[in-house]
Amino acid sequence: MKKWHKGFIIVVTWLVTASCGDISTCKVSLLVAGGGASGTAAGIQAARMGCATLIIEETPWLGGMLTAAGVSAADGNYNLPGGIWGEFKDSLTQYYGGPKALKTGWVSGVLFEPSVGNTFFQKMAAAEENLDVWFETRLLAIEKRQGT
Repeated sequence: MKKWHKGFIIVVTWLVTASCGDISTCKVSLLVAGGGASGTAAGIQAARMGCATLIIEETPWLGGMLTAAGVSAADGNYNLPGGIWGEFKDSLTQYYGGPKALKTGWVSGVLFEPSVGNTFFQKMAAAEENLDVWFETRLLAIEKRQGT
């Protein structure tokens, strides 16, 4: 780990110690600023690897542009079977009744209602013991202190 990363994580841990339900008891090792699709996936995976993780998201929604767009359409390789993407896609496939049910337009092979995508990301995040998500929260500053 690079030296600046170590200091950054310590400082963020200090800043985030402010709460997780109870101001006096919350400590995290990883702060994810933004609950977009990538931030949510990173937070879920880190939590699964045993890392005390906090995602802060400015909105009441997870998934960012992937789930909050007017037309939620995933671009890319639709055949990737695993990881967070695989779990998310499998949830959509089961919900809509099969892979063909996700192909409802010309723009993508995986189309879904925005609220459904948000719901699945929130369920995945809620299932992780090592993960907290703070909605309607914004990171205002990070302060580095000597010796930490």
